[in-house]
Formats: sequence, structure tokens, C-alpha cells
Amino acid sequence: MKEVRIVNLLSEFDARLEAEHNQLQALSPQERAKHLDNMMLAVGRQTGEFLNMLLKTQGGKRILEIGTSVGYSTIWLAEAARVNGGCVTTLEYVATKQAQAVENIRKAGLEDFVDFQLGDAVKLVETLPGTWDFVLLDLWKQFYIPCFNRLYEKLAPGAIIVADNINFPPDFAPIMKAYQECVRAKPDLDSIQIDIGQGLEVTRKEIN
Repeated sequence: MKEVRIVNLLSEFDARLEAEHNQLQALSPQERAKHLDNMMLAVGRQTGEFLNMLLKTQGGKRILEIGTSVGYSTIWLAEAARVNGGCVTTLEYVATKQAQAVENIRKAGLEDFVDFQLGDAVKLVETLPGTWDFVLLDLWKQFYIPCFNRLYEKLAPGAIIVADNINFPPDFAPIMKAYQECVRAKPDLDSIQIDIGQGLEVTRKEIN
């Protein structure tokens, strides 16, 4: 990814993310909860680069992002979607965050490769048509399993699901362990934890 406007925009986000991460580490779980709605809570540079490369390598065209926030990971996915000839459908519950994301995607010049959807992710996943080649799960953690359960039958052969925040914040550990157990119990899915960024569970559906 070498476009100057995208690189500059992501660099601005990276500085904000570092400040957020330092703030979260200094807060108790109770205090964290008070600040989360005002934070980006994005995947971070290392994870963004990994998602971009993984999606380009896989070649997926129907891409689903569950949890837009202000569009940081959307930029990484949409740039790969442009290369693949695909589109990112991204779901967000908070209207103010989606408005910021729309503007950020416009600044990146990637608006032709993103479809924004606003509402309850679990309900949206159930009603969205078709199958999915690539999915990023990065919303409130208690919704990972409900979203996955509704996605499972809509995964294309060879589809990849990436779930963020496996390792951090530590207060999510029980929920994330339950998610890992859920996906690993499916006989037609291979799944592995990768210690990139805040920890990822990368899951792939068998082709045959």
C-alpha cells in the first residue's frame, strides 16, 4: 500500500491508537468501560497489514467487516478489495462512528469499494444475502459467537474469518476462549491463534 493519502491517514490513526492503548492499560476494567464508546478500538498497524496481505493472497471478493468503528481496519480491507475486484460490507451500531468512517474512507479514496450498513450486527448478519469469502470480527466480544453462528452457513468454500482481541484486553479472556472453542469444534473449519497485534484467531473453511 503506497498511496500517499492512505499512508498519511493511517499514520494519523496509528498515533491515536498508541495513545488509546496506553490509556487502556492504565485503567481498571471498570474505568475502561466508561471510555470505550469514545475510542477507535481499532486493530492496529501490524494487524491491519496482516489483514491486507492475507486478503490479497486469498483473493476474496465478498468481504464482511463486523465492527467498523471509525474505519481504520476498513481502509486496510478496502484497499485489498480494490486489488481483488471486490467490496467490503461493513457493519456498525453507533451512527456517529459510522459517520466518521464514511468520511475517512472518502479521504482514502476507497468509497467505491465499501458498503456501509448501520444497525444490530447479529440481525444484519442474519439478513444479509449471499456467501462470504473473508470476514473480520471486531465488535463487542459477547457478540462474537452469535455473529459466528449466523455466519457459519454463509461461508464460501475456502472462506477465512479473523477474530481480533484474543489476547488483549485481558478482561475479555473468558469470552475469547469460548469463541475459540466454538469455531474449533466445527469439523469443516481449521483454526489457529496467531499472536499478532492484540491476538487473532484465524479460521478457514475447507474447500471440499
